[in-house]
Amino acid sequence: MKQKLLYALAIPLALLVCACASTEFAQKEKPGSGIEGQVFIKNEGAAGGVYVYAYDSPYNDMRVPTKLISKQSAPDGTYRLDLAPGTYFIVARRRTSGSPKGYLVKGDYEGKYPANPITVKPGRYEKVNISISRLDGNFLLAPYIPSDSNKGVRGTVYGEDGKPADGAYVMVYKDREMVGLPAYLSKATAADGRYFVYVPKAGAYYVAARLKYGGVPRKGEPYGTYDKNKDHMITLNGNEVASGIDIKLGPFPFDLILPVPPVKGQPSSAPAQNPAP
Repeated sequence: MKQKLLYALAIPLALLVCACASTEFAQKEKPGSGIEGQVFIKNEGAAGGVYVYAYDSPYNDMRVPTKLISKQSAPDGTYRLDLAPGTYFIVARRRTSGSPKGYLVKGDYEGKYPANPITVKPGRYEKVNISISRLDGNFLLAPYIPSDSNKGVRGTVYGEDGKPADGAYVMVYKDREMVGLPAYLSKATAADGRYFVYVPKAGAYYVAARLKYGGVPRKGEPYGTYDKNKDHMITLNGNEVASGIDIKLGPFPFDLILPVPPVKGQPSSAPAQNPAP
């Protein structure tokens, strides 16, 4: 009789211990982390259908793995992107095609988080609100016209041997860092190395060139910048063409292929090498 009583008392006690253990385990489980916030179109309002991208480096934003792209923002512009703890550079884009990937074209929207980089801490979702604006230039798919414009940049690209470079692209950036997608792009140079980039607005721009377009520059590949000043900068004032903006190519000195931190619960994978977002 005593054994039956002890057995009867042991069962609920064991269940209680299991329940406590389960609760303790659940409390020890780490909550998610990442970024969340709202996307706005500059001077308009909330932006739906926008993808938010997290890059591990400012030099990586043409080959981001799909796992570091958010779902499209809701009609009120809200979004959430799960990320492992770490430091990220955040960009938002909305393409007319509706795709999260591919080259940007005139009419697409893009914006960078002004306080980049953002640090994601364990168990927290950092608030990241981003403003995007419409790309107003002849961008990527139509960068070459009008070649007789009275606004733009003109010059010659030279190879390492000092001769005009055939097949070089000149990239004009709005950002001093000159990373990611350029604002304006030249047609590939011919045998004479000469180029023209149509730039519709006055302002400060930063100029670089390479022999191929797309992806991160690889260490050793032919690459050059406008080097008449330390910032590689030119200034366009109103309706004018900046002439004589010559660039000499040389081996790119840096290795920018960096490992991408894995996201919790997902297998690590090598970064995509094709031009992505």
